[in-house]
Amino acid sequence: MSISPPEAPPYPTTPEDDRENEETSTSAYAEILSFQWCFGFNKDLPVLNLSINNTKKLFFVASQIGVLYDFANNRQQLLIGHRNNITCCCISNDKRWLCTGDSGRDCTIIIWDTITGLPNQTYFDVINGTGAVAFSNDAKYLATMSQQAPQIMSIWDWTAESDRPLCALELRNDYSSQHYLQFNPRQSSQLVSNSTTQVIFYEWSHENGINYYDPELSERTFNTPREKLGYLTESVFLLHPTRVVTGTTTGKLVLWDCKTTGNAFEMNKKQTNEIKQNDLSRQSTKMVDNRELTRDTLKSSTSTRSGTLSSRKSSAKTNEQSDQDDEEKTEKQVTFIEPPEKTNDQRTDERSAFSSMNKRALKLCEPQRKAITVLVATNDLVVTGDSDGVIRFFDQELKLRMWFEHFRVGPIQSISFTYTTSDYAPPYMSSNLAHKHNESTLAQPPFASFDFTISSSHAVIAHVTQSGQQISIIKRDSSTAIYALDTHPFDHKLCFANASGRLQLWDYQQKTIITSVQHTHDNAITQLRYNHNASFIAVGYANGQLTLCDALSLESILKAPFHYAKTTILFIEFSQTSTYLATAEDDYTVSVYRQNLNSEDMYTFLGRYRAHYKPIRALFFGLTPDDNQPILITIGADHILAEYDLNESEIDHLALKPSTRIEQIAEPMSACHYPSSLTKESFLITINNEYKYKLYNSSTKMCRKTILGPTFGSPLRKIGILPKLDEDSNEEYIYFMTTDKIGLQRLPLTGNPYDQMAIIAHPNRVSDVRSSYDGQYLFTSGGLDNVVHMLRVNPEVLQAQAQLGGKDLIPFYKLLEGGRDGEIFREMQELFYYSQLRYQDINRFDRREVTAKIPLSEIPFVMRALGYYPTEQEIDDMLNEVKFSTYVDTNTYVENIDLNDFIKLYINHRPAFGLNPSDLYHAFSAIANQWDHGNGQPQMNRENLLYLLQQYGEHINDYEMADCLSNLLHLNNESTEMFDTMNAEDACQFIENQLPEYVTIQTFMEDLLKMPSQYVDQVMFSVKAQQRHRSSIAFPKEKKNQYSIEQQKQQQQQQQHQQQQHPQQVQQRLRSAMTSTTRSTTSASNDS
Repeated sequence: MSISPPEAPPYPTTPEDDRENEETSTSAYAEILSFQWCFGFNKDLPVLNLSINNTKKLFFVASQIGVLYDFANNRQQLLIGHRNNITCCCISNDKRWLCTGDSGRDCTIIIWDTITGLPNQTYFDVINGTGAVAFSNDAKYLATMSQQAPQIMSIWDWTAESDRPLCALELRNDYSSQHYLQFNPRQSSQLVSNSTTQVIFYEWSHENGINYYDPELSERTFNTPREKLGYLTESVFLLHPTRVVTGTTTGKLVLWDCKTTGNAFEMNKKQTNEIKQNDLSRQSTKMVDNRELTRDTLKSSTSTRSGTLSSRKSSAKTNEQSDQDDEEKTEKQVTFIEPPEKTNDQRTDERSAFSSMNKRALKLCEPQRKAITVLVATNDLVVTGDSDGVIRFFDQELKLRMWFEHFRVGPIQSISFTYTTSDYAPPYMSSNLAHKHNESTLAQPPFASFDFTISSSHAVIAHVTQSGQQISIIKRDSSTAIYALDTHPFDHKLCFANASGRLQLWDYQQKTIITSVQHTHDNAITQLRYNHNASFIAVGYANGQLTLCDALSLESILKAPFHYAKTTILFIEFSQTSTYLATAEDDYTVSVYRQNLNSEDMYTFLGRYRAHYKPIRALFFGLTPDDNQPILITIGADHILAEYDLNESEIDHLALKPSTRIEQIAEPMSACHYPSSLTKESFLITINNEYKYKLYNSSTKMCRKTILGPTFGSPLRKIGILPKLDEDSNEEYIYFMTTDKIGLQRLPLTGNPYDQMAIIAHPNRVSDVRSSYDGQYLFTSGGLDNVVHMLRVNPEVLQAQAQLGGKDLIPFYKLLEGGRDGEIFREMQELFYYSQLRYQDINRFDRREVTAKIPLSEIPFVMRALGYYPTEQEIDDMLNEVKFSTYVDTNTYVENIDLNDFIKLYINHRPAFGLNPSDLYHAFSAIANQWDHGNGQPQMNRENLLYLLQQYGEHINDYEMADCLSNLLHLNNESTEMFDTMNAEDACQFIENQLPEYVTIQTFMEDLLKMPSQYVDQVMFSVKAQQRHRSSIAFPKEKKNQYSIEQQKQQQQQQQHQQQQHPQQVQQRLRSAMTSTTRSTTSASNDS
């Protein structure tokens, strides 16, 4: 079904009493988190004026969201549909149709209806993303320029059904990246684009596709060096049908015109006069050459019918007099001669040679000294905005008509004019303007233009009315990254700060700003935190400085800020009554301050402690279970949980309790207190980079439960408990943050995948997330996108999803490969019953008692049989989880486990994505002491491998080592008779001989671990990729030889040292272990 763009009616006005209904309609979509408001915008993209006649609307971009903003009534309508940050946007001439595009994974182009706010057309998976878009003047065609190389310029008929462009053109790789694109407003078959150094002109048709012309613009074009010529910014078409002007970063304007002469030039002159006459029909007078021309005087200056163009006489002269003289010489004595008939090929060649888009750089004007950042054409005016914030208006001959330099908003990023319908009389046409003073001493009509909006690189949006006499600031947002934010503990207030030291306080219910204070200009604010009663806010800086500010005025209340930290402050926390204040810094240290009740100094510095050797991931206060005294806990990426003894701490002495190692390999990412309403015990909850939640007893620090966490592309980076929406409700939720998403998870944690949901909050990166005091909203900061999003929490959506997912074990069956009817589930059933046979002694012949449960001691064996090989610590965690699962309620230990609970235990404890081949390769490379240059693989000798297996990681004794090797090499079955005649030394030597002298990653997996060939191929692909990376490092020939020689010497020395120190000890211990292994193997063989 084709879609036709209707004419744009005026925007419907929404009554003030409908505001509440409008806000509730935003959250009517079935989303767990629905966007409500955007604080800030992308200052690098244009702000588009959507105003029609006297309406006040505009469009701006906030990360991946487009915002239709009614700044007269302070309302936002959010356009949600992009997965990536929006990279470009444009609006049709009648302000009805809006196009947005993005670049990245699953990139899209969406055409929106600005009245309804709904998408009208969507193009998915656009090749190489979108870097620039433009509508034709009639809004029928859309032109797009891809962002990534190779760049593709495409023409779309977006009103048709097809999802393919009408025609497309791939640009040459030697062109610099084209970042600006525009249609000729009077000819939809012509376009212009430019990069910083190259302008390209296009001409397209349905039959011939796209032709393009790339005229040269270099230092020799105008004999001007590059530093004076500058770099190109934007290009626009003039009223003259063949002329285009381009702005530069040195304040110059490059005028382009076609290379044709003769008939084409005569035609262009006639078209120019016709266009001027049509424009004059909408306006009574027009300024050309500083004198007033009426319709009669304009007709008298047109060309004669005799075929000869007469030169135009004018008393005014342009700044480029010499170039104009050359043009006048060309205009004289050009006669029309009818050409003979030509073939189609000749016509095509001539059409390209004499095309009006085959242009050359004609003139170089310098109307100003500052960089031209914006270039816009409106009616008969050319408008520029520069890096000083000055806006200038030029006529079609690039003569200055008016300028505004009093705005003081910073470098201009965009200029967009209001659209007026034919039946609307703008204020500047009123009779009052006739009595205003002229802008020049000569006889000139009063200068007048439509209302327009401007945006600047300082993140300011302003509306200019009445020909520049009035300017109103619409928004003044953050122009730098926002990393820190916090919400009021009992009011609808939000405070956030940016990297340039500006603090802003908002009433997020009324959507109004309360206070904005600039503290510094060169010191980024990295953390904010309200104290318990919101009497002040703690502010942390990138240089380690800490200050306290009044919660309303945002002014510092300290005589001098604290400066005990040496690096960036990452976390700030207050104790429950603000008795203590703690900060965690980027150098792995913790600083603690104690409150002074009877002193002018609000806090006293207690001390600093470096309890971690890797980054700190969590900092929070708690209460002791006995006397409710505050305790401070930190968790680091070094797997350590550190607890600080605040009661024993004194000034310059911060006491530390014994630390606890809570992880073996996985890195903790975040932690907080588990809600006490869900359990009778006090727990700490952590999340690690292996997508696992873990519950630890607050007193004993024992791991009591492991649960599979959300797997939304990246590990969780932060978790927090959402305040209860309803005090009478038993529902509790955790809100979490990944790299680009935020989400919600129901409590208690079970591993059910339907208890969690997430949405993309900031496509590049989420910097931080906070909840409102009542749990109704979440606020996210996007860091470098300069935006804070406000999202409404809809927990009923998550409840409905959990019900649809099924009850009991139905959601967990879906996490098994093949489900309940799959091979793994059947194998699990068989192993479950075989485990009972094994536990009851498999050699018994009497009647057995088969139950639905197995003892806890059999859990590790069943796990290994299913392909999951837990460490000893992980086995202890699993056994403790089952053993103490009902201890608080029944005061008894659980000694058996049934199949249903075992399925949950298996799903929650096994790796979320299995063993990554690249992880195995990197682990082997880390311990390998040699490099096999023949096949490009890391390798180690046999003795070193046995030594490392026994000395590092979890302890493995000699008997276990011998038993493992016997089973891995299948010696228990194949060599039973041989073992009967061997002593311990011969058996040890026999097992060692089964291992190759040098073990590579491939032999380790194929010969020792007996892994499938498909898995080995994946790892070897990683090996080859790593090998290509190593070979890409270029060394000079002499240095490369020297490097390889020194490496060989070091490897030989290490090998000799290890062979002298370790093998004898290993062999002696293995011989003694082999004695018992051989005996047990022989007896087992005889029994079988």
